[in-house]
Amino acid sequence: MRSDPCHIKLLRWLPLLLPCLLMAQTPVENLQKYKILRERFNLGFVLRAENADVQGSFLPVESRQTSADGSVTAYWADGTWWLGHYVAVLATEYARLRGEGDTLSAEAARLELCQALNAYDRLDRVAESCWNGDTCTNGFYLRDDVPAGWKGVPDVQHVVSDFARHCGNVSSTGNGPSQDQAWASYLGLALVRALVDDSALYAHSGEIARRLVKAMQFTDAGGRESWQVTNPVTGAVMQSSMDIQWLRYAHARACELLTGGTVDFGGSNTPVARMLWNTIQNSFTIDKNGYYNWYGVMLLSTVINETGNLAGDENAGAYEWLLRRSEELAKLRPDFEQSLVFPHLPLASLLLYPQQKQPLSDASVYEQYLNSAPVGGASRQKQGEKWVCTAAPWHTLSLFCPWHNQDEGSFNMLDYLLLYNLYRLVYHKGEPAAVCQGEPVGVSVFPNPTCGSLRVEIPTEIPVAECRLCDLHGRVLLRRQLDEGQTILELSDFPASIYFLQLSDGKRLFSVRKVIKY
Repeated sequence: MRSDPCHIKLLRWLPLLLPCLLMAQTPVENLQKYKILRERFNLGFVLRAENADVQGSFLPVESRQTSADGSVTAYWADGTWWLGHYVAVLATEYARLRGEGDTLSAEAARLELCQALNAYDRLDRVAESCWNGDTCTNGFYLRDDVPAGWKGVPDVQHVVSDFARHCGNVSSTGNGPSQDQAWASYLGLALVRALVDDSALYAHSGEIARRLVKAMQFTDAGGRESWQVTNPVTGAVMQSSMDIQWLRYAHARACELLTGGTVDFGGSNTPVARMLWNTIQNSFTIDKNGYYNWYGVMLLSTVINETGNLAGDENAGAYEWLLRRSEELAKLRPDFEQSLVFPHLPLASLLLYPQQKQPLSDASVYEQYLNSAPVGGASRQKQGEKWVCTAAPWHTLSLFCPWHNQDEGSFNMLDYLLLYNLYRLVYHKGEPAAVCQGEPVGVSVFPNPTCGSLRVEIPTEIPVAECRLCDLHGRVLLRRQLDEGQTILELSDFPASIYFLQLSDGKRLFSVRKVIKY
């Protein structure tokens, strides 16, 4: 065990101690947290342009890092990996809002989802141009197209992206398709087809899946078929055949389920391919260091609803198998400090295949995850010689890839957004009640935007004790006890930026306002 403060023994057991250590959070409070983190994502981690033809738009920032001089660097890595999870958030958000009766917000989520899917087309259309080829839509796509010096996200001075590093270098094999990019995309596309009642988006998601799989299929001059990613301009192999060949059965079945077509390419439907997939499903947890592939195997199993047990009941579904694997991985890697690893996948399985009759896991497991999520977002920062990070399990880049527990920066929190939506859809589907109530009427924050002072007025019947001003990283920059009636906050010395004003009664957060300082 490292001496790093993020890995002290107490935090290892934090998920089990949370009911005793934390005040129980109501559905309204968790919804408020969702809104805060969603707005934080919208402002600081993605460019939501008018349409997805705008370069770099609808591609989530992986993390934001602040240097000693105050400048911010935004990191784009594995762009379509994050795009797939973003699509999953939008599909589940749409379904949740529809079930709660919020049709206007649901429509906004649907429109945003439409543009996120269009981003796949843009990345496919322009990929060949990075290697001096013609633009076309053929399944060969870029992971991201964010150039150096891009100003699409506020308060970012520096950009680190695969596009900036590789585009224009014709000998590069970076920033192209790979099977791990497809894994995350399958999940988002599958949730679109299961939860979104829009025939155009249904068809579009299937077409994207078809092209993702096509990019992994290669036929040489002699007509021999193999699963590998090859650059259509240079002919260079970008991901070797054995990497994908081992999982070709699952890739083919995922494509069939997402497109309604038949895939029988490169021996993907042979008994050997099926047996190889079955072996991988049943033995992958033995290698405690092979955590990177755990996610791919479990995510593919979620999408195709197979348990890897050829001798068992193939109609039983993957839900219980996913739960068991999640618990096994948690025990195998206690440094992740989680009760489940990839906790979102069992819930996604129930939504993709609702005919599964297995009993639900205890909802409190997921409530502990949601309650413990930091309102300001997850982060890990170097302060002097020490690392300071948010509490487990929100101390890594995301629940999707918990092995990234040494990354620095503020993280996008797509993991919280997806887990919240899945939890609501599984355990409280169509239950608006108090969860849909808005914040108290009569709270005023003005002028906004402001160049100096900010006035906060709160009706006397609302018991507000304090306010906190936070930046896009979730850091508290100002904390103040509120005066009766009206409080004036002086922001003249704060740099021009976007901030969040959080209002609390001393025990719980009940309101958040976006504040623009110019």
